[in-house]
Amino acid sequence: MRNELEPYPGRLDKTVQYTVATVIAAIVVLTFRLPSAVLGVYYPLLLMEDTPASSFRVAKKCGLFLFFAAIWVLCGAVFFLGSPMMHFLWVVCTLFLACWLIEAGEDHAAATSFGIYVATGISVLDAPISPDVRFENILYILLSLVMGIAIFLAVQYVMAGDEKQNGLERGIGTRLLILRNCLELISEGRTPGRLLRRQLRKYFMIGTGRIRKTLLGLDYTRRVRDEQSSAVGLIGNMIEFTYSLVETPGQPVPNQQARLRGVVNAIDQVRADYAARRAPEPIPLPAPQPGELRRSPVYRLEYSIAILTQVYSSYLIADRVPEEHPKPKGLIRPGSVTNPATLRFAMRASLAAIFCYLFYWAVDWPGLSVALTTCIVTGLSSAGASRQKQMLRFFGGAIGGVFAFVAQIFILPRVQSVGGFSLTLAGAIFCSAWVFLASPRIAYAGRQMALAYEAVHLTDPYYNVGLTQVRDRVFGVFLGLVAMWLIFDRLWSRPAAPTMTQLFDETLDCIAELPERGSVEAVPALTRLRETIDGNFDKIRDLADAVLLEFRRDRAHDLISRYRVRSWMPLIRSIFMLRLAIMRRCWVDEAGVDDPRVAEAIATSTSVLQEIRGMATVDISKRPDPPLAARVVPIPKTTANEPAVVRIAASLATVSAYLREDVLLDLRGT
Repeated sequence: MRNELEPYPGRLDKTVQYTVATVIAAIVVLTFRLPSAVLGVYYPLLLMEDTPASSFRVAKKCGLFLFFAAIWVLCGAVFFLGSPMMHFLWVVCTLFLACWLIEAGEDHAAATSFGIYVATGISVLDAPISPDVRFENILYILLSLVMGIAIFLAVQYVMAGDEKQNGLERGIGTRLLILRNCLELISEGRTPGRLLRRQLRKYFMIGTGRIRKTLLGLDYTRRVRDEQSSAVGLIGNMIEFTYSLVETPGQPVPNQQARLRGVVNAIDQVRADYAARRAPEPIPLPAPQPGELRRSPVYRLEYSIAILTQVYSSYLIADRVPEEHPKPKGLIRPGSVTNPATLRFAMRASLAAIFCYLFYWAVDWPGLSVALTTCIVTGLSSAGASRQKQMLRFFGGAIGGVFAFVAQIFILPRVQSVGGFSLTLAGAIFCSAWVFLASPRIAYAGRQMALAYEAVHLTDPYYNVGLTQVRDRVFGVFLGLVAMWLIFDRLWSRPAAPTMTQLFDETLDCIAELPERGSVEAVPALTRLRETIDGNFDKIRDLADAVLLEFRRDRAHDLISRYRVRSWMPLIRSIFMLRLAIMRRCWVDEAGVDDPRVAEAIATSTSVLQEIRGMATVDISKRPDPPLAARVVPIPKTTANEPAVVRIAASLATVSAYLREDVLLDLRGT
């Protein structure tokens, strides 16, 4: 947790931006006395991206869903509110639609905005108020949301820092610098200092989730996005290998100091080339030294930096490969209307929300209506991932409730001006935004901290002297979690571990299907295949985290499968990168693409991927014979004067051989 909360470049700036935007939005809401305007103050947190342009793109999609939600709620008030039975059927259809959009929408955050709005709208329609006030409140909610979005975009635009270096470049540069400094000290026979080790541990613990999310929001071409995504994955692996080398040094490998100095020099060259926007010279993949285990962190660092240079070397052919910007995605994924899995998901989540709706009206406790929002926003495809989000929502809401209690009892009674109220709000929101800007493991808790605090102090445009809203919110969240655990997790639910291993095998098949040559005309089809593979990598990583929150009878075997998948993924991603690098050179008929060693290396990688398919779930204790036989994988011989594509092909075969041996060692338990 300490590593998650430590500062990193750009974190303070983003936290200040959101805090300032929230305080300004709150002052506007209280000045004009807008009722039910808490969502307008909270909503900018959903839009926070690395740059104003990225935030504006997200805001456009969210705006479309919000206007659709407002029209939907108004239609419900006009046509269905007069009849209790028709109103209940409208509520059922509304909750089903909201849950279906979350699973079917192309942008999860934008689709969630529809669910948040209609959940609040249902509470407004059920309130014992006049039709005129009800109509005004529905429109006031929309007005406050539009105002909150506009204020945040304006604040971010005004306070935007150095636009020449975005969060992705800062993240890559910072990690490379830490790697370089650590490895330089080790190569000199010294131990990294406490501060440097602490920085290394921080980036090892938080991973690359935040920087990957930043990459998705940047307006890059597909080629550049592929290269940057590959680079982020490789640098994340190098952080892990260096952390292992620092914390558990073990027995030094042959020529360790000299080899690490070579890695340091290569990192310096990559940093210089990256800053100058030029392609580095590809480094050939080294062979392991005699007597050295291939699992050595030193060797892994050597091949990682070599693959990194080969990935970035595709800039050399940038002028000859057509640049293609990703086409704007629609609001709904194709095929979602008839997809049985999407319909089952919507049925599970909506049944949990309907149960909450019936329960809090049966006990005449409408303050528990926040349970509807809990069911809508915490529903995810796998039980483990959904449970992770549910726990973050509960603990985040509880912490935000504690902040609200403290402010309500000890601080606000002594405040006599808007300045004091704004400072109190700024302190709570600063803490919430700081947590939100951690890694995706705990970021969602930051949102819930902010929403819990704002729901107490900004739901009504006047000072609230009671504590019932805090109580109702905590109990409402708890009711939603109980409903999700009793209904959502038990109806057509599939655990995260089998989903992860099945997706892992499907990803292996997709990589094996990449053609040897291809053509420029086939770029659109290959782009779709690449996007599928990239998306699968992200889903597998999320599912691996969700496995930890599932406690099935086969938990021990699930954890073994998780370890195998996480251990093999870096090399599988490296094979994917190298296959793409070879394919790009084949598109432009670069010298050496017709060399038989290139086709041989591609065939080798395909056969290895097919061999390890299904190995993540193998139970060695139930199989007397080894599932994977030992064999020698052919590796083409190359020299420094060979064409670049031939050297990359040799690297592809070498990594494939290393992956097969790694799988074999894991299956043998060594």
